[in-house]
Amino acid sequence: MNNFAARSFYAAVSEALSLLDSDVDPAECHGMLCGMLCSPEGFETEDWLQHLVGYPEETTELMVDEALNDLLHSTLRGMDSDEFGFELLLPDDEEPLVVRTDALGGWCRGFLSGFGVSRGMTGMSSESQEFLGDLYRISQVDPRESTGEMGERAFNEIVEYTRMGAILLREENRTEPVEEMVHGSLH
Repeated sequence: MNNFAARSFYAAVSEALSLLDSDVDPAECHGMLCGMLCSPEGFETEDWLQHLVGYPEETTELMVDEALNDLLHSTLRGMDSDEFGFELLLPDDEEPLVVRTDALGGWCRGFLSGFGVSRGMTGMSSESQEFLGDLYRISQVDPRESTGEMGERAFNEIVEYTRMGAILLREENRTEPVEEMVHGSLH
């Protein structure tokens, strides 16, 4: 069962982000999370939360509601599943294609930000480098150009490419089992 397909889950993540006073939307938030989970730098929950709120000068323990906790754990399970159960958190299929395309661009920007492309791509496979370059191009798409049946088909193909590329990048860079990455709930 895909929790991310439920419109209410997207809305719940949006509400959780507003409670954190974050200007990041749910798709970009999920992209950041996925980028951080795929990075060879490793993942720290606090870094993700700080990234979401813009690295405030005063570091305080962030209170996070159940939606972000579910997002983190569902993403880890999906990415590490042998059944490729990982899904991108995007608006519901009933939303206009322009809205979903804009969210996909935001997801890609969030992924690149979370992954930390600025650190350079030395030591990465050529496939991973190509994937990150493709994410950059996807992040720059003009959502108004995606229309009609052809646009819908292209959107679905790009989402699938992005989904599988993230899984493969995580596998290439994963250094520790998921159980060791995250214990229990977020604070």
